[in-house]
Amino acid sequence: MIKSHEKFRILDENKLNNFTAEVNWNEKDEKTNNCKMLRIIFPDGKECIMKKEQFTALLFAIGNEEEQRKMIPQKITRVRWYETVLSIKATKDIRKGESITFPIKLTMPSEEEQIIGALKSESARKALEGKSRLIV
Repeated sequence: MIKSHEKFRILDENKLNNFTAEVNWNEKDEKTNNCKMLRIIFPDGKECIMKKEQFTALLFAIGNEEEQRKMIPQKITRVRWYETVLSIKATKDIRKGESITFPIKLTMPSEEEQIIGALKSESARKALEGKSRLIV
């Protein structure tokens, strides 16, 4: 965001008129600071002052689908999948001592370093270097 007084020259497509847009033009007036208001000065000297919200709403309304998508704030979270197989030793309702094995798939944030339990082999430890790890 622009913090100081700035003027922008807006060219007419017919190249007949030059418009000027200004932000932060009065440091003493809190309403005009921090790009809250936009002042457009026409070639004949008349001024138009509008709120930033009105200007962005206008831009959004006249934009196509792709331009509108770019104007909407979005939060992107990158995750990675961790797939493993769990084994459980049953004590009731299934033959005692029988192992039950089933696959599971978990999502984990890719930005965090996580460890899955204690790694038993050196090859498994090397496989996880530089990747996300889950601490259990």
